[in-house]
Amino acid sequence: KPIEAVYCFPIEEQAAIYSFIARIDDREIVAQLKEKKKAQQEYTDALRQGHGAYLLEQDEKSQDNFIINIGALSSGKECHISISYVSELDLVQNGSKIRFVVPTTIAPRYNRNIGGISSPAGTTSKYVQTALYTIEFHCQVEKVNVSHISSSSHPIQIDVSQENLYIIEFAQSNTHLDRDILIDIELIDNHSNTIVAIEQGAVMVSFTPTKQDCQRAMNKTETKNEFIFVVDCSGSMGDENKIGLARKAILLFLKTLFTEITSIYNEENAQKAEQLINNLQANLGGTELLYPLQWLEQHSPEQGRARQIFLLTDGEISNVNEVIDLCRLMVRHTRIFSFGLGYSPSRSLVKGLARATNGHFVFIPPKSSVDVYVGEQLQKALQSSITDIHVKWNFDTTIMSAPTKMPPVYANDRLIAYALVKDPKFVLNHNSNVELYTDQCQLGKANIDSIPKMANDGTIARLAVKALILELQHSKLKQNDTGSLQSRFKQFLSSLTSKTLTDETEMKKKRIIDLSVKYKILSPHTAFIGVEKRINGSNVGMVLREIPIEISIDDQHLQTSAFGNFGNNAMPTASTPRCKTSIPIQMATVNDSFQICNRDECITLICASEVPFARNRYPSMDLLNISPKMNTSTNEKDEELPKDDENIVRYLIKKQKFNGLWDLTTDNVEKFIGKSLLNFSSNVNEEMLITAIIIVILETRYITFSTMWYGLVEKARKGLLDLLDNDTKQLESLLENIRQQF
Repeated sequence: KPIEAVYCFPIEEQAAIYSFIARIDDREIVAQLKEKKKAQQEYTDALRQGHGAYLLEQDEKSQDNFIINIGALSSGKECHISISYVSELDLVQNGSKIRFVVPTTIAPRYNRNIGGISSPAGTTSKYVQTALYTIEFHCQVEKVNVSHISSSSHPIQIDVSQENLYIIEFAQSNTHLDRDILIDIELIDNHSNTIVAIEQGAVMVSFTPTKQDCQRAMNKTETKNEFIFVVDCSGSMGDENKIGLARKAILLFLKTLFTEITSIYNEENAQKAEQLINNLQANLGGTELLYPLQWLEQHSPEQGRARQIFLLTDGEISNVNEVIDLCRLMVRHTRIFSFGLGYSPSRSLVKGLARATNGHFVFIPPKSSVDVYVGEQLQKALQSSITDIHVKWNFDTTIMSAPTKMPPVYANDRLIAYALVKDPKFVLNHNSNVELYTDQCQLGKANIDSIPKMANDGTIARLAVKALILELQHSKLKQNDTGSLQSRFKQFLSSLTSKTLTDETEMKKKRIIDLSVKYKILSPHTAFIGVEKRINGSNVGMVLREIPIEISIDDQHLQTSAFGNFGNNAMPTASTPRCKTSIPIQMATVNDSFQICNRDECITLICASEVPFARNRYPSMDLLNISPKMNTSTNEKDEELPKDDENIVRYLIKKQKFNGLWDLTTDNVEKFIGKSLLNFSSNVNEEMLITAIIIVILETRYITFSTMWYGLVEKARKGLLDLLDNDTKQLESLLENIRQQF
């Protein structure tokens, strides 16, 4: 009997998918992009008429999920599917690395409507511990500006024999799709922060602002901050010690908070919070992320305060769009700094939370140094982002800019803008340039010094269209607050508002469909459809085969769960060794080939605030209610100091006190500096002198780990300034005198 095969799989949400091809025997079926309902109807009609049909869709609810449908595959036949897409690559660790991610599996996601795990993308596909299919990986990387390539997810081998390319493959065979593929590409130190790429009909500019750029552009007014930590404590957070990573992250945040950020952050409450954090467990069932975010949306911060939310999750939820839509309502006063934990987090959710609130996202792979990522996020949380960025395309022709409104950007983050040129005959000249600026200053300018040979593969145009589609998808619908304020007229306003929102939603959907179909880029509202005409064909008795999905390696807790949509195969216990080996390109083109033959609430919210304040203002929350265990002093004379640089930095982080000064003995400090404290002449007390010495040591000897210690040094400087009556000159003189001793 013929079969209808269905396979659900993930691709990064921002990927511009432009090709879907099916091959059977010597026949090739190139799919066409159409409005989704029309494509689905055409697929169904073709199968009913005895033809073959091939459909690729993007899920509308979780937009990093995709579905391949292959209709009427004859017995004994093999179908080969090729999907082509291009995607921007993420910069990580303050712009020092490019991370190329190939998602491989859709982690089981909690559905609050059914109180358990649901199948992805509206299918009835089953989750299994081990699937019968495996994956091969072949990646080409241009050697330009690359210093090193590695993978924290899989053992890899790299062929360096070719002149211009690195060839990357898995070092082992029979690799299962139980974790995302991560390839880290370290860049040379002196790479340019402004890059222009050109092709026929499209231009791209990539700009990475420095810390100095941000300082020039930012508003100097200071804002009081409210810090809230939302931690996913669902069962899936227990595997690969994701809850342990979350604990480490919050503890580091806690040590770095400034005493004056709120009047209610003090040493006693910091100790209470630390005790509570250490007791966090992944024992609260399925991920109910919506409820705590609804509570936060209903309880806005006090006037004059900005709210910074640090949200740590593996992102295993089904209602991604509902959660992100809620977060958009908080954008006026709230930024979310999201952390994706584990082997297969929902990248659409983690990125969407940050994007919707002008925050920042980061993914922490298992067995990573969590403090590096935490430090990077904390730096951004304690600074303002550059907003209201404008791009001026100084070309002698009409262009369409994408996105139409530039997102906020942080220091060492990359900002990408595209221009679609309407005149197909347009040619750049030496007067052509691109400017990026804010209302306060110019951020960067890219001049076309030499006329490059323009490519014609459509990469930049596809990325530009995808940027426009994403901007429309994530745009906030306008709120219409006009009309009578009388309660007796509320019913009329309510019905009018509902109709207006429906009309705007449909208008936005139509614009997405028009862009998608015109430029042949897949969207949630379109689909690729290919029909294979068969003479005298019959699909009578066709059998549905939904390809089972292998669960992620960090969903081991589901082996014993009684979820109905899980298969019975046992998950093998295997650990993948890390392989340090060595595509920087600001984008990557990928061709993927596929061979088709009652849970409880789970989010804990911790607010860095004093108990009376929290309970009076937020009566529904019981925060920081564990009696603190006071730290007892220890004799550090015999304490063994770390040997390697990274752990020395961790040791110093651990030893910083609540007020920003360092809790170190004279003996330990003298071991670090290799000389007696008596060599340093100073009119400050010993504790202040030790703190100043540690600041200089971190800023000179351990600059490589600045993302880890940046916030603590800022806190230490502020602590010293308070003790010096805010005399900045005296502080700088003290630090300079110490530098002269090294």
